[in-house]
Amino acid sequence: MKKAAEIFVVIALMISSNLFAHEPRKTDVEGSSDYLGLSRYKGAIIQEYNIINYGEFYFGLSEPIRKDFGGRGQFFEKYLDVKGKIMNNQYLIPITEGVLQVYENYKNALTIAGYNILYIEHNKNSCFWREDYGYFSKAPEESYGVDCDKDYYNIVAKGVKDSIDVYVELYIGTGGNWGQSFVIVNQSIVEAVPLKLGLVKADNISQNIEFSGHSIFYNIHFASGSFQIETNSNNQMKQIADYLNAHKDKKFFIVGHTDNVGDFTSNMTLSENRAKAVMNDLITKYGVNKEQLKAYGDASLSPVTSNTTDGGKARNRRVEIVEQ
Repeated sequence: MKKAAEIFVVIALMISSNLFAHEPRKTDVEGSSDYLGLSRYKGAIIQEYNIINYGEFYFGLSEPIRKDFGGRGQFFEKYLDVKGKIMNNQYLIPITEGVLQVYENYKNALTIAGYNILYIEHNKNSCFWREDYGYFSKAPEESYGVDCDKDYYNIVAKGVKDSIDVYVELYIGTGGNWGQSFVIVNQSIVEAVPLKLGLVKADNISQNIEFSGHSIFYNIHFASGSFQIETNSNNQMKQIADYLNAHKDKKFFIVGHTDNVGDFTSNMTLSENRAKAVMNDLITKYGVNKEQLKAYGDASLSPVTSNTTDGGKARNRRVEIVEQ
């Protein structure tokens, strides 16, 4: 497992050595703004903000484990490692609104905005802050062990904006210098590098299946209108086979998807043939057990984003494996 704390230290220093030392603001900090499409809680003020044009962020998907902190040890058994543009906002909300009400409002806002909730955590008796929310606190060793008996919620969600995967993490709780006066919302958003630019490795496939039930692939290539798999797909096919062969106790659907260009009936046939081609290659070339797989086509029925742009069409042309 990666040592998330090491990266955390670098980014924390980039943001501030002690953001909680400032007095609470009455208006948003200059230059800050809400993330487009994700509204803030009513009455919230942006106390701090930070933008990192390209960085690495670990989204914790399990309760934090305090282990070897001085040595920058591992803090999450399960997490997502995402690279991209990172936008951090810290909101202050009057304490009279209550942690629970703020949490429920944000959860509903994410759902309405089209985000999929990947993980929710609620802790009423935490003696240390989650590491991923230390971005807005002091040096790491000062962030832990100081906030016992604090009620907080943690949400991790995923959406799509302009053909880019967007990951959101929200810490909603109390603490810091103003814990008796405000609910604190630490919001971190990462606009990830488009999936089509990268190989999805077996470890990432396992992670995707575990937390969302499916994994998407853009590195399986076909000529336009064809279901013959091109040779530059071999690396991706091997990674899929490695995952399947390591999970022989599970069964999966192979699903082909197209954009909305052309005749729908023809696209349905094409998407099914592409899914069958992937399934057959996994069985005959990579030794996957045929009893694990079934192939289906979905044409343009399940887009991940709009087909109104070339980038959107590219995101919608894909192959997925879905756990049965």
